[in-house]
Amino acid sequence: MDESLVISADLYRYWHVDYQNGSIRIVCQDGQIFDDKLEPRHQRQDSQVATSTFDWEKWWIWSTTTRNDLILTEGFNPASPPPLNGRPSVYLDQNRWRTVADVLHDPARVKDPDELRAAQDLIRLANDGGIVLPLSTGHLLETAGLHGDRRYEVGVAMAHLAGGWQIRHPLDLWQHEVELSIRRHLGLMENAPVLHPIVTEPGALFGKDTSLGITDETPDSDKFMAMLTMPSVILDVLIDPERMPKNPLTKWVTHHTAITAQIHAEHQPKEQRRRLARRRYWNENIGYYTAAYRRLSYAADFPTFSDGELARLFAESRMVGLVSELFIRRFIDHMSKWGRNDLVDMFHLSSAAGYADYVCAETHTGTQLRDAQRALGRPQTVFTTLSELVTAVRSDGARAESERASPD
Repeated sequence: MDESLVISADLYRYWHVDYQNGSIRIVCQDGQIFDDKLEPRHQRQDSQVATSTFDWEKWWIWSTTTRNDLILTEGFNPASPPPLNGRPSVYLDQNRWRTVADVLHDPARVKDPDELRAAQDLIRLANDGGIVLPLSTGHLLETAGLHGDRRYEVGVAMAHLAGGWQIRHPLDLWQHEVELSIRRHLGLMENAPVLHPIVTEPGALFGKDTSLGITDETPDSDKFMAMLTMPSVILDVLIDPERMPKNPLTKWVTHHTAITAQIHAEHQPKEQRRRLARRRYWNENIGYYTAAYRRLSYAADFPTFSDGELARLFAESRMVGLVSELFIRRFIDHMSKWGRNDLVDMFHLSSAAGYADYVCAETHTGTQLRDAQRALGRPQTVFTTLSELVTAVRSDGARAESERASPD
């Protein structure tokens, strides 16, 4: 696309992309219509998404699937903060998303009446401007384990209710927190970078170091095309009918199992094991901190942190405080059974618990996260049932737009 193209609602009414025939149609405010071939980098073969249409007035994107389901995605404006407009963010673990999808497609599948009512209320809030339900890379990974109609149902439900909202990749949030920690240590917080964690930014959930994300240096025309096409990319991943084999992460599981065994073999009191576990977590991830320190201080050396200083360093960070606590707890519990799902659950749920207003998680990690929040003196915003979640969301004042407009 021509980088000199003027991106303006004064000029255009609609941009319509047809993925099935590889074309783009531009409808101007003055009635002119321009048809062109879609650039090869935006074309996809065997896509489950038929079209995407950007409405310049409303600043949103309509996507249609090849089964004629319609998905609305809120647009992205790089010049403005995320348009949450007072809506709290609610992050759902994959199992909770499946319950919500069941309620949308066949409520009789949900046997627990409390969970059924809670899911129905959550759907109402999401559809009517009461909350945002961001998606993560973890959701894409877990959905990839489904196939056929079941995957389609879950994927469409997620795309529909998320409306384009995403939480950034945990690695991006982690690296951002690492930089802030080093800046605090060096007294360099003036002009520290700001990173919005829950956004409609195209490709934010994939991470800044991937070709699917955008940066401040991305030309405006490319940012716009990313906004127009990214909803279909995510939707395609969610509803692809073919199951994607899960990486067993054998090396990661074996490595962390060995650390737990090593700490148990020390036969130390619990507090000493906690210190050993914290130090081991630090040593496993120190490279992120040394890189940030050397970049910000231009020094070749790196300071030594005491056990107390490490505890404070971690606790100051919204995500790292939680994920480090999860690792520490599992390192010192010799009964812990490490599995591939731990990597997804620990990082994605910790980032969600650090930045979303509410989280509904699977029971094991959700309970540990809630305990970690309590231990850190933070509000307890993690729940393990939809019923508990929606009760808290409602008690804190969340209302659908139609409810706010009603005089009653």
